Amino acid sequence: MKYRWVVWVGLLVLVGWLLGPGAGWIIPRIQQQDSLAGFVGTLAEVLAGVLGFTISAVAIVVQLSAERFSPKVTELFLRERVNWLTILFLILANLISVWTTLAFAFDPMPFGLVALNLCLGSLSFIILIPYFIFVLDFLQPSSIIQNLERQVRQGIMQKLSKITSLQAIQRNHRHCLSALGEFRSIAISALQQRDQAIILGCLESLRDLAIFYGEHKSQLPDLWFRLTPAVYKDPDFISVDAVKLREIEKQKLWLEVKILRQYQGILANSLLVSAETCTLVGIYTREIGEQALDLGQASLVHLTVKFFNTYLRAVINQRDIRAGYNIIKQYRLLAEQALLQGCDDIAIEIAQHFRYYSLIAHKTHLYFLCEVFAYDLGHLVRTCAQLAEPTHRQLLDIFLKVDQDPESEQQEQSSRGVRKSQVKLAAYYLSRGDKQWAELIFQDMHHEPYSRVQVICEELLTTGEDFWEFTDRGESFYYLEPELHPYVQEFFSWFVPPVTPPPG
Repeated sequence: MKYRWVVWVGLLVLVGWLLGPGAGWIIPRIQQQDSLAGFVGTLAEVLAGVLGFTISAVAIVVQLSAERFSPKVTELFLRERVNWLTILFLILANLISVWTTLAFAFDPMPFGLVALNLCLGSLSFIILIPYFIFVLDFLQPSSIIQNLERQVRQGIMQKLSKITSLQAIQRNHRHCLSALGEFRSIAISALQQRDQAIILGCLESLRDLAIFYGEHKSQLPDLWFRLTPAVYKDPDFISVDAVKLREIEKQKLWLEVKILRQYQGILANSLLVSAETCTLVGIYTREIGEQALDLGQASLVHLTVKFFNTYLRAVINQRDIRAGYNIIKQYRLLAEQALLQGCDDIAIEIAQHFRYYSLIAHKTHLYFLCEVFAYDLGHLVRTCAQLAEPTHRQLLDIFLKVDQDPESEQQEQSSRGVRKSQVKLAAYYLSRGDKQWAELIFQDMHHEPYSRVQVICEELLTTGEDFWEFTDRGESFYYLEPELHPYVQEFFSWFVPPVTPPPG
């Protein structure tokens, strides 16, 4: 690609030589004019066949790819310069062959045109194999995804100039929205075919575009962030309330909303179908939120929090416990990163959402999700205690309200799982000498039956570090470090066993 101009210059020199001095060497004097004319006519027919075969084969392959992935494939194919240059070259070779057959009526021996026909005819056959290799490579899913990503990047980069017009902005908005919308179509089609590699490519490209956009967002003109008619008419915005659209425009978030809406759509189609896809959606959404924390984009951080809440709502509605099991961890990691960045209000907000969706999960009898919320919320409180953040007490209060009174045996088991997370946190407090925080936890659970307390203590002291099944999270909720065992026993010593009445 770097030395393409050298190849073109060489071809022009070769054609010039063939038309001049080389013509006498390539084509000797032929006494039979009819034979030469017949050869040129046959060459014209062959080149016409090559052109028809090429167009037919390419059209069939492109149509099959468009049906498999997205109609956008056809547009991308037609926009690629190599494709229309190759077809244009074949058409030009056919036209010159036809014109040469007519030239025999005016010149009995048009050696120059015959030499040009030989050159173009030979190249027409030579380029077929490389061109078909290019077409097959272009229609690979990874290439299609890269072309879509490149289209969005180009639309953004073209607007880094501060001087631009509203018409140009609207045109770039339309191109960016069109390309972004195809990621969801391709991913959903890949879900139906169980092609995880294509799904991963779509999710990664969306994440990379969000990261790229975040890095260059400050350089874009204010006109770029206006909601043009192209944005208003987009399927992901057309049903959004006008007040919400004005808020999105004010916060300059329309492109991020579009990207996260693609994640939302992919997640909705992946629930109960592909837990791995749901996990990746959570991971990449978290990474977008973490970049926003690094760049100080508070509005984008709150937007990622909203979409995490939307994911959890969809998980609970579809009762997909495994997807929720993994998404909750990514949500918690975002909260921990907020604590590390000093954004305590974000961590408090996420903790409150944890408690809310834990109660919703409890009401829908998804008791295991309640335990997951309790474990991750306890982990978040522990991180806050390690950082000595002033919001630690607020997080602890939320954590102590996350459980519910049991109403059945199944709920009792769920409540016991929540209590285990609370006891683990109490043992951590005692190991640090923060007895007052451990006493708050004791006050919250002192009314528990002593038999249940004994069971909780026994299970915590006997749970192994490695869970006996392979899971994406790779952690056992109720494993307690050996150095914390004495503190668990100290905590349980605060519970008074029931007095057994004497016989009779």
